[in-house]
Amino acid sequence: MRKNQAKKHKKGNANPHYIWGHHAVISALKNKNRKIKKLYITEKNIPIIEKLDIKSEHPLAILTLSEIDKLFANNSTTHQGFVLETLKLEKKSIEDSFNSNLIIALDQVTDPQNIGAIMRSAKVFGAKSIITTKKHSPGETGSLAKAASGALEFIDFIEVTNLSSTLTTLSKKGFLIIGLDELGESNLNEVKIDSNQPKVLVMGSEGKGLRRLTKTKCDILAFIENKADDNFSTLNVSVSAAISLYQLSSSS
Repeated sequence: MRKNQAKKHKKGNANPHYIWGHHAVISALKNKNRKIKKLYITEKNIPIIEKLDIKSEHPLAILTLSEIDKLFANNSTTHQGFVLETLKLEKKSIEDSFNSNLIIALDQVTDPQNIGAIMRSAKVFGAKSIITTKKHSPGETGSLAKAASGALEFIDFIEVTNLSSTLTTLSKKGFLIIGLDELGESNLNEVKIDSNQPKVLVMGSEGKGLRRLTKTKCDILAFIENKADDNFSTLNVSVSAAISLYQLSSSS
């Protein structure tokens, strides 16, 4: 059974898909772990590729903007004249994150734009892995890669079947589990954490927030201090992640 599942999993990664956008494509081209099928660019973007000195390493097609647009006839994309036909990155397992000092876990965050933006913040603040659930998560998509603006190539993107069980595993490995919840008991800005203790920042989906079972796995439920007099609290999950990562890195 497991052997068949592994074959199926590997086969799924063998299906080519597209990444688009200047920074997403350039970062993917630089990533030695990327298996690239073909690069599509406009003529005006050739000098950018030539500066990378990788033009001869990959099959290349020079197209007009309208020709590239036809590749996405059924999608609304801002490709900036860069499109990459590639294989998805090799899947990472939770074991790959055990040596990390900071991990982000997303509890059914479904918007690839938000996950991509969180990846950018993760790269800046030193988080090496992002954990999502296999269900209620977009996985690696072109939209996510574009939103991540190249960060997808640097962050381990780990999909798990059961987030609650995964948090238990990480807790047993010595990670401090910090859930972000607007009704949490601790001000995240005031939480004191040993800089040597690895941490998991758990973010819930917009609207629903953290699920009940996920909350029970958290050592700390923290909130972002709201300085508005009228309790205005509509921070986007990616903005909340950026603020939280900054505060955690500052408190360490």
